[in-house]
Amino acid sequence: MNRFLMAALGRFSIRHQVILLFFLVIVLPFLFIGYFAYSKSVKAIQDVSSVVSEEMMGKNAKNLDNYLELVDTAQNEIMYSSEMQNLLSIEPADTLEEMEIAAQLIQYTSMLSSNSQAYSIRIFPIEPSRYPSFTHSIYQGVDVEKEDWFRHAKDMKSPFWQLFLPNDNKAFYKEPILSKIKQLYGLDKSQPLGYVAADIKASTLSYYLAPVKTLDQQQIMLLDENDMIVYHQDQSLIGTRIDSLELRDYLHQSPETSHPIDIGGTKYIVTTAPLAHNDWKVVSLLPVSVLTKPVSGIERISLLFLFFYFALSVFTIAYLTSRFTNPIQKLVLAMRKVERGDFSSGWPQVQRADEIGWLYRGFDNMVRRIDQLVEMAEKEAKNKKELEFQVLTHQINPHFLYNTLEAIRWKAESRKADDISEMVRSLGNLLRLSLNDGRELSTVEREIEHVKAYVSIQTARQQTSIRIVYMIDDDIMRLPCLRLLFQPLVENAIKHGTRHAGEGEAVKIVITGSREAALLRFEIMDNGPGIPEEVRDSLLSSETVAPNQRKGVGLRNVHERLVIYFGERYGLRIAGRTGSGTVIELLHPVLDEASGLGNNL
Repeated sequence: MNRFLMAALGRFSIRHQVILLFFLVIVLPFLFIGYFAYSKSVKAIQDVSSVVSEEMMGKNAKNLDNYLELVDTAQNEIMYSSEMQNLLSIEPADTLEEMEIAAQLIQYTSMLSSNSQAYSIRIFPIEPSRYPSFTHSIYQGVDVEKEDWFRHAKDMKSPFWQLFLPNDNKAFYKEPILSKIKQLYGLDKSQPLGYVAADIKASTLSYYLAPVKTLDQQQIMLLDENDMIVYHQDQSLIGTRIDSLELRDYLHQSPETSHPIDIGGTKYIVTTAPLAHNDWKVVSLLPVSVLTKPVSGIERISLLFLFFYFALSVFTIAYLTSRFTNPIQKLVLAMRKVERGDFSSGWPQVQRADEIGWLYRGFDNMVRRIDQLVEMAEKEAKNKKELEFQVLTHQINPHFLYNTLEAIRWKAESRKADDISEMVRSLGNLLRLSLNDGRELSTVEREIEHVKAYVSIQTARQQTSIRIVYMIDDDIMRLPCLRLLFQPLVENAIKHGTRHAGEGEAVKIVITGSREAALLRFEIMDNGPGIPEEVRDSLLSSETVAPNQRKGVGLRNVHERLVIYFGERYGLRIAGRTGSGTVIELLHPVLDEASGLGNNL
């Protein structure tokens, strides 16, 4: 494990390792301790708050149950009152009798509503139209029979709860009212005589559901079996359904204890308490942020300490970086330059007596020594190339001069003709162009003149006709090039073409030349027998062979000179097939007249 950890750390720079260690040693433990203390404090507050909230909601639900039972008892007493039954059983014969019954009903209703339990009783005859004076006086002219709840009461045989909102009748309902409606029957009749409604105001429910001051943002509500809000501190929400799907799902699970849930992006502690006589619930919603507000001071102090440690870490890292890792980084960049062969840049220097100073001084001494060794190696390589070039060049001239002198001697002895002077003249031109005043650089034009002088001599000494065509672009004729490039290639073509030419056949050679960007491309094509493929690759090889097996010395010399001076990209390429002639491609870089190629080589 330790080996794996060390290997993983070794992949980072020293700067990153220092940052990582400070984070692991200082920042991470402090974050862990702060988070642990904060989470435990929040959990403890939530647990205590849940217990307190459960006890309070249970007590409030029990108080509300007792109150509703009291209201129900009072409502039943009215329903079984013989006086009330007699009043509603009378069918008024005329207006005067209707007004007397209305006066008694109004007096009776007023007496029932004046109680100390903060509820009121309303009486509704089964046919309100028979008591217009009573209806107009009590209900302010509202046609009760057209109300939805009244029609619903006729269909319902059992008691039911009805919520009346100010929007239903702003003049009559000043605040939301929760009413329990029961049918009133006569003792000796099976038909209902009317309805008795026990009205409980929202402010009265508030006394039982929130008897003490609630916490900031705490919501206490009373929900019916359809999740409709029948009480809420915000009376605008009474009569609406819970719009939170998360809360509805949670309430339908019948939780026995308080739990935090997320509602609309805010986490609440939800506490419920069921009522005993129906499926209604008392629900408390308390934001967790309100509970954790007392620990916000601890959180701020933790953040201050974290900021302090972070600032300390930044300062320490900045000091270590400027004092240690930056000098090492500069030294690494200098080493990379040396790896690329760049010894010319100025190396950073430091005046320090510690290990960093030792590293810089040792690196500076090492680079200077390496630069000296590289310079010596380059000089030796250059001298070696010069010697190799001289040896390769001198291998060409003696062989050709010997053949030329033999031709002159043969011509003088066999024919004794005057054209010997012309041949000698061509030989003089050839020698002059070959020597090139001791310079290794010539021009394309001088090299073509060299070939022409050589061909003139060969034409004079050969019985086979030699035809040569020059197709050189004019714009490259004056460009510099190595000397003795074309003559060995033409010599090779004439030699092999003459040997295999039939009677009356001529040796045909075409020389082309053009420029392609920074490259000069020449082609020497002949109609000779061609070069077999198995021999083609060995002609340009620099491997040493026995003297009696040496072939293509001229080709190999030209190729190796180009490679030595200009690199592997340049040289000769041989193409062609046996019996169909040979094409030799010569690649030469474009040089300017100020090129410093060895004039003294």
